[in-house]
Amino acid sequence: MLSGGLALSLWTLFVAVPSQAANLDVSASYRMRAQSYSNLNLNLDDRNNHSFISNDARLGVAVRKIALETRGAEESTLDVALLLHSLGVAGSTATLATPLNRAERYYPGVDLSPFIENAYLRVHQLLGYPVEATFGRQTFRLGSGLLLDDDGAGLTGVTMRGELPWWGMQLEGFLFNDRNPNPNVTSPNSLDLFGWSLSLPSEGTWQLNQLFERDRALQTVYGCSFDAGGVAQPCLVSKALRSFTSARYQLNYGPMVFEGEAALEKGAATPTGAEPAPNHIAYSGNAQVVRAKWKQHLYKTGEGIARISVARGSGDRAHTRTTDEAFFPSHGHRYNGLDRSGFGEFFGATPYDAFGGNYSTSTASGLRSGSSGIVVVGAGYTPPAYRGVVLDVDYFLFQADRIQQGSRTLGMEWDLRLRYNVLDRFSLSATAAWFTAGTASNPTRGSSKKYALEASGRF
Repeated sequence: MLSGGLALSLWTLFVAVPSQAANLDVSASYRMRAQSYSNLNLNLDDRNNHSFISNDARLGVAVRKIALETRGAEESTLDVALLLHSLGVAGSTATLATPLNRAERYYPGVDLSPFIENAYLRVHQLLGYPVEATFGRQTFRLGSGLLLDDDGAGLTGVTMRGELPWWGMQLEGFLFNDRNPNPNVTSPNSLDLFGWSLSLPSEGTWQLNQLFERDRALQTVYGCSFDAGGVAQPCLVSKALRSFTSARYQLNYGPMVFEGEAALEKGAATPTGAEPAPNHIAYSGNAQVVRAKWKQHLYKTGEGIARISVARGSGDRAHTRTTDEAFFPSHGHRYNGLDRSGFGEFFGATPYDAFGGNYSTSTASGLRSGSSGIVVVGAGYTPPAYRGVVLDVDYFLFQADRIQQGSRTLGMEWDLRLRYNVLDRFSLSATAAWFTAGTASNPTRGSSKKYALEASGRF
């Protein structure tokens, strides 16, 4: 239930806005998913099955183009926006079961109570210059989301973007403060996210992204250890500074759509004690993601779409005890509400983590201890729609980038989805996913399944 202060704020936005305000926008959306997971632990002796109905609702109010001042021929205007977001499982306010509870750490609440996803002021033509500045809690994605994405939780801070006087380039800078959602992190938990993005339009669009993470959380560095009396001890650090740099290219040319992004991670962390010497831990990772699809008109039946995807995140090298080579941004894109968002409807892989069958605090990636980094190869096809109903078929192969011993295969997955859309406002879908574990996930292998029915609408 909304508090009195929040309800008063909504009322003020509706009735107390000056009459000269150009636009009053109201938006709403709702998504309901009935889901069934089988064998989430990738272990036939301990299946960990779950079935539930998830809710994802939003209600937004925005007042746009409030006149501020005129300098020369340009007018400065102000937008004021408030967006409420609610997530949860139907009929329960209890926390979600493992491993579904990993999504909880990304959001202020998942008990169906609304939280504020957006609450910001946005100034256009700041001080008469072609600059747009946003202050407050806002939605933000850096590039494709490989490095940074709020995933529907919102990030609190400042962003500024504007055009440069050369070749149509656009520059954006940002500064946010949040918390590290890694399950290995303990209090205090303070994470500063800052950087910039430079876009250059050409035949496609080139984008250079830079992200810095100043992390003050007490945490264990995966892949780092030191010798203490003949026993290997994990590295505990009190602060870290990580740098992520990526180049991204997008092309939409006729029937072809292409997107590729390559990233490097560097940085250092400070241990809580004298070990490991010389009191310095390094980060050194990399990742690559490529997606492409081809639209082809087929005789008498309509348009079909073929797609491929390749992704890789570097894993940790076991013999470099004071260097973590596993590529792992704190707020890379992982979730869509309470659902994983990645390669594969069940496995939900990113280049750095997945539903890997190990949900203890021993690994941040979810993979079994000794496996690190993820390589994904996927292919899919969407035949022409039949009476408005669309079928998507996808196949994914997952491997670990680095392992200590044995096979690298994490598993393989088939996904089928039937969907029906009405004017991009209302949609129905049914999804089935079949995952077969590889020996790197479980030597005894075995299979897992996910079924989902979804209804969503927005205006």
